Amino acid sequence: MVDLIAKTPLAGILPINAGETVLTEASPASITSVMPHQGREKALGEALKKAHDIGLPAVGRSSGTAALRMIWTGRGQYMLVGNKPAARALARSSTLTDQSDGWAVMQLTGDNAAQVMARLCPLDLRAASFKNGHTARTELAHIMAVVSRIPKGFEIMVMRSFAQTAVTSLQQAMDSVAAQWTRT
Repeated sequence: MVDLIAKTPLAGILPINAGETVLTEASPASITSVMPHQGREKALGEALKKAHDIGLPAVGRSSGTAALRMIWTGRGQYMLVGNKPAARALARSSTLTDQSDGWAVMQLTGDNAAQVMARLCPLDLRAASFKNGHTARTELAHIMAVVSRIPKGFEIMVMRSFAQTAVTSLQQAMDSVAAQWTRT
């Protein structure tokens, strides 16, 4: 019989350092897609508050703490990332789907993180425009990604099947930015 070994999506690939920028894997215990039932957004917000002491985020935002965050990912779509959710309490007002094995989560941190992202993403992700707690479902080097601002950089979520491609693109951009800063 074959023994299967569970691996994170980026095991053996990350971390990567280039200059002042670091790309690491984040391994949340759970990633759950949350879609409120029609007309039940308010009830979902109340259930989140009661069960996890976090609110339903506004469009383009995230709420919560490092341990458990609710991330807006599109109209009527959210991802609950971190600890396991109180599924029974949330299921009364929403549809929950475990996405834990389907996503790779990375953190790009350092002084040059915004410059790295500028090479790969069409959004203005500078700190003045894309503040802590802001989130966007966007393109990252032609890959659909969910990008969120965190205190020291960005959290990047891509589908697991695109993890290696995303890391390769990020590493190339990191190397390019690091080379630019070492010449000046």
